[in-house]
Amino acid sequence: MFNETKFWNTFIIIIASLIVVYAIVDIFVLRKLPKRSKNQTTLINGLLILGFASIMVLLIDSLGMFLFLQTIMDKVLGICVLALATTGIVLIFKTSMTTNFAQGSMATLGAFFAARYILYLTATTTLTTIQKVFLAILVSALVAFILGILIDVFIIRKAKHVTSVGKQMITMGLVLVISGLIPVTFGGLPLEIPRLSYDIVPVTLFGQSLSIPQHSIYALYLTVIVLVVLFAALRFTKWGLGVRATASNEIVAKMMGVNTRIITAMSWAIAGALGGLASVLAAPFGGQVTTGLMVSYQVNGFMASILGGFSSFGGPLVGAILIPLLQGLLFYFSNLWQNAIVYLIILLIVLAKPLGLFGKKIAKKV
Repeated sequence: MFNETKFWNTFIIIIASLIVVYAIVDIFVLRKLPKRSKNQTTLINGLLILGFASIMVLLIDSLGMFLFLQTIMDKVLGICVLALATTGIVLIFKTSMTTNFAQGSMATLGAFFAARYILYLTATTTLTTIQKVFLAILVSALVAFILGILIDVFIIRKAKHVTSVGKQMITMGLVLVISGLIPVTFGGLPLEIPRLSYDIVPVTLFGQSLSIPQHSIYALYLTVIVLVVLFAALRFTKWGLGVRATASNEIVAKMMGVNTRIITAMSWAIAGALGGLASVLAAPFGGQVTTGLMVSYQVNGFMASILGGFSSFGGPLVGAILIPLLQGLLFYFSNLWQNAIVYLIILLIVLAKPLGLFGKKIAKKV
């Protein structure tokens, strides 16, 4: 059995050592160099990599290889759901320059429609469970897709000259509206979404006999396919070029002939669809579908975006991988405070790198 006291003592020593090393190098070396800011960034990146590596080694040493790897297997689904939710948050931020606090509520509304559709299919068809869930995914994504368009066209677009903080307040209001609309629309009828599969698949990794739910494997396939298609569209299509141009400077993009209205509407719609897919994948492990289904993923999605940096898509995805893993691994040492500890780690990183792990300061020409 692992020693919790020894783990936390070593954990604190690692963090303190990194801070001390940074302070010493900064005071006695970097201050004497001409490009101090650039060298500080390089030093921080190196220390962060060393810190993460040290913590991973400490976790493996404390938990053992089997428990470490099995925790990763158990967190595959959470990583997939969080990756989809985080990508939607960043996509909206890049085109509308606001953080959408209603992302989770939009996804939850899609999950309720999906659950009701499954109930209808169960009563009227003889489809298999996997067929029902795939159809429900389409329904959830479509509902959230349409809702995203409606929110942008009829609400966000009307608030075009409102500040980013004002738009955030609008999305917070949408959370209340959608949360109140759900029970009025669906009543008190208990709704559930089944898993794509209830099988457990044996896996051998690094000589360890592990297991992973088949549902998680399907979720991983779907997430990879959807994100690869999305990033390919962002890289190789006119819509993707429009997104990058709008994110850089919306006014200049308009002058260059980019239809920013379509760009922002599609960004909200696609972000909604990503959330709709994520909600159906996550729902089977929470019992009945409730209005709080996506709350934790919403919070962690923002945390992942902050950790990775809003200026890129890849950075937040790294955050979406790290956060569930750290929460799962730290659970064995503090099952009450693991989330707070992870958020504290993120706070320390953001204090060292305000733009996030992969964030870059973008200088806009005027």
